[in-house]
Amino acid sequence: MQNLEQKRAAHALTWAPTIEVGCGGGDPSGVVKKVPAMVISSGMLSAMAFAGEKKHGYESVFQAFINYSEEIYAQDLKGALEELCQMSAGDLRRITAEFMAYLGYLRRFVTKKDKE
Repeated sequence: MQNLEQKRAAHALTWAPTIEVGCGGGDPSGVVKKVPAMVISSGMLSAMAFAGEKKHGYESVFQAFINYSEEIYAQDLKGALEELCQMSAGDLRRITAEFMAYLGYLRRFVTKKDKE
C-alpha cells in the first residue's frame, strides 16, 4: 500500500511529460515553477481561471492535478473550477495545500525540452 507521498510522486512522474511549453516557446519546467507563485499571490481559483483563459501551458499543470485529485470529480479545467467554487473555504484550503505539495514533485520530474 502506497503512502500519500508515494502516490503524489508516482502520479507526477507519469504526468510530467504532458506538461506543455510556455508562451514564447519557454520550457515546461519554467511553466511549473511559475504556478506556485500564481497560487500564493492570487489564490487557487484565480490561478486556475487565468490558466484556462491564457493557455500558456499552465492549464496542463492544473489538468495533471485534476487527474490526480480524488476530491475533484470533473475531468476538465472549467468543471473543476466550478466544483472548487462550490466548496467550503476549509476544503478549498486543504485542496490548495495538496496542490502545492503535488507541485513539488511535478517540478522535480518535468525536464527541459530541447529546442528543435
